[in-house]
Amino acid sequence: MPYRRHSRRNIRQGDIAVCEFHQLRARSGEPRGPGPAEVANEDLPYLGEEQTFEVPVALPGGTTIVRQLRLWVGTAMVIHQNCEIEYADGEDSRLLVAPIVTREQWPSAPWEEIERGSLPSYFYLPEMTAEEASLLEVDEPLPAAAVALASTTCMSRGIVKSSRIGTIETEDLPGLQEALVRFFSVRGWGSSEALQKLEGLRIVSAAETSETVAGPAPLSKVILAGDGDGDDEITVAWGVRRTGRSM
Repeated sequence: MPYRRHSRRNIRQGDIAVCEFHQLRARSGEPRGPGPAEVANEDLPYLGEEQTFEVPVALPGGTTIVRQLRLWVGTAMVIHQNCEIEYADGEDSRLLVAPIVTREQWPSAPWEEIERGSLPSYFYLPEMTAEEASLLEVDEPLPAAAVALASTTCMSRGIVKSSRIGTIETEDLPGLQEALVRFFSVRGWGSSEALQKLEGLRIVSAAETSETVAGPAPLSKVILAGDGDGDDEITVAWGVRRTGRSM
């Protein structure tokens, strides 16, 4: 089963909680989303009903500016690395979570692509079975859903720990971690089909990254001249010999 009970003692990556998540916004001049249901579309998930609060912020120099805190209450997943949770300072309350958006909540999403894992902004979650829901003692089984990584936010451990309803199986963590790596670093690592579309494009620059693949061979970011709509990028692995480095 992909879902099971969470540890009562420790917060772990992959834990699922019903809690708050938020976005700090300027008071004016901002795009409307994410937020109202009417602006949601294929590329902009609907995260549920939002609440907005005015927050005065004291800036250096004595001036005060008003920000807006947009707040949601919904299902979210812990994406914080387990080693960071385990070895953090005892007074560190930070915990990274990302909201979970359901297929029912966001019907216009490209769900086939999300389920295939071809969109790096999302981690797909299959529908929770009635057996799993009974085990977790939740009133409503979780429908097919996705973790919306672009809406990642920092929450308090105390809020999340007391609000958890379950977790994903340990063997499913590598898939979540791969999605996080793609989103936060090598999201330009395209498919073999996308490789054919690079023929004839001009390489503008290339820079080696710290990530490696089996071999080990370093991954490199390659910037390609676009088709009039700006430059593009891909991440590739190639074997090169390092020169000019002092011993």
